[in-house]
Amino acid sequence: MLKRPRPRFLMMSFSIVAMLMLILSACGASGSSTTTNPSAGTPVKGGTWVDDFSQEPTSLLPNAASQTFAVMVDIALYAPLVYGTAQGQLQPGIATEVPTLANGGISADLKTWTYHLRPNVVWTDGKPLNADDVDFTWKLWNNPKFGANTTVAVNDITSADVSADKLTIAFHLKDPLVSFGTFWADGGFAPMPAHVFSSMDPASIKKSAENLNPSVVSGPFKMVENVSGDHITLQRNPMYYRASEGFPYLDKVVFRIVTDQNTILKDLQAGTLTSAWFLDVSKTIAYEHLQPYKVVADPTSYNFEALYFNTKNKVLGNNVEVRHAMAMAVDQQALIDVARRGLGGKLCTEHTSTQHPGYTEGITCPQLNPDIAGANALLDQHGWVLGSDGVRAKNGQRLEFQYSTTSGRLDRQDAQLINQANWKKIGIKVDIQNYPSSTLFGPFLLDQKPGVWDIVEYTTGNGYDPDSAPLLMCGVPTNPYCNPQLDAQYKAEQSSADPAVRQKAFDAIHQIELTDFPLIVMYGSPDVAVVSKVAHNYTPSLVSIGETINIWNWWCDGGKCS
Repeated sequence: MLKRPRPRFLMMSFSIVAMLMLILSACGASGSSTTTNPSAGTPVKGGTWVDDFSQEPTSLLPNAASQTFAVMVDIALYAPLVYGTAQGQLQPGIATEVPTLANGGISADLKTWTYHLRPNVVWTDGKPLNADDVDFTWKLWNNPKFGANTTVAVNDITSADVSADKLTIAFHLKDPLVSFGTFWADGGFAPMPAHVFSSMDPASIKKSAENLNPSVVSGPFKMVENVSGDHITLQRNPMYYRASEGFPYLDKVVFRIVTDQNTILKDLQAGTLTSAWFLDVSKTIAYEHLQPYKVVADPTSYNFEALYFNTKNKVLGNNVEVRHAMAMAVDQQALIDVARRGLGGKLCTEHTSTQHPGYTEGITCPQLNPDIAGANALLDQHGWVLGSDGVRAKNGQRLEFQYSTTSGRLDRQDAQLINQANWKKIGIKVDIQNYPSSTLFGPFLLDQKPGVWDIVEYTTGNGYDPDSAPLLMCGVPTNPYCNPQLDAQYKAEQSSADPAVRQKAFDAIHQIELTDFPLIVMYGSPDVAVVSKVAHNYTPSLVSIGETINIWNWWCDGGKCS
């Protein structure tokens, strides 16, 4: 799944060499920066957890906003059919089990998915939460008047059958879709209360007070208040279906809206926060020296930073050796050490080593072992001649391209400088031109005429299912690459539930990526978080879902979170 664009922040610049020296010094002094806060001792109930949010949600209804920060609040407010763990596995939620072929929840043709719901689950107003709510929800999301964030799975539903006792719903799909079940994971895709919204015009729902102050929810917490531009306060929901197990442990959670990263750092320095997530990686050294806190940045995150080529540029599109040589000149370790301040993961393709099926063992990746001499030899072999200006050319075509990313990101600026310097060594010139996030992920990527963009860098995050078709399949609006052989492999992995069959397809996908080079994966790009040492069970998701993935499990020493 393409990672949704999120706002970035202006940062103070350092020279690359000076920053590398600081990073190496800091790493030697403070050790690993990838630890989480596992539980130590018996959980204690009580306390108010305070968290700085660097973006204000535009909606707090499931599947109504693309922002990760909105999804993080939804996880606290709504109980889904299935939950995802921080490590990317699906677990039962209000459904009694995750549908599989083995338990009969998925038909052999992958076109019928059946969910059995727990009895006696209720909304905060005491009304039953059942299959009628699930049935209402998918139909609402499929209604264009509602304006759902995504309809990628619900538009494949032809019909749904609800049992007489309202505890079972069976979805019937037009086409087999092995990743259908992941669509219902977590609060961002949880059922909505039919008795609240069924009488409303779908077009008015996101304009109503319910949009940002939902009055009826089902998750571990419920709304207290939402003060625009300032904070969102939640408190324990005594009607939560897991309340008898003691969940959630916390009394309250306060999400403060603080969009300036310097202010977040000051709040951490003042010790007024329990945690903060999606932090400015350029401030890693400062975070490492916050004694009451730990830095959390798991290198096995499903996020990755990549370079994408505009294959409508004839030079890039028609000369695979140019893309290959550029990959050979990328120095992944330097990018991790400098651009990511050491908080990055070694990665070859879009699948991390924790994804099975997905990850391919033993493949050769140019970016893991940069070879400047080999890249020069490859370009020489194909007749690209080095000019007096240091730029190669052939038949009047110069190897000069525009290289763009989101503006205001020091880590990306440093990555651009590193790549630019290495590509210069092989006779390829790149001109850096960056844009605000709203421009880059809007008109810029959508306009693929030659000369508008040539090479673009951004972060992509995979979902629970390893299906990576939205990355490079033909017809992706933001990427002009199209390869029928690749699409055939996408179809193969999407239409089978057999891990061996899917892995064979992923192996073929990775082979195409590493011979045709539609992209270059630069490194794994975990989101950076900081959490108080008095807090426990804080394990941000590896799957681009954010920090609240297990918020009902959070607790603090002595019930005091600061």
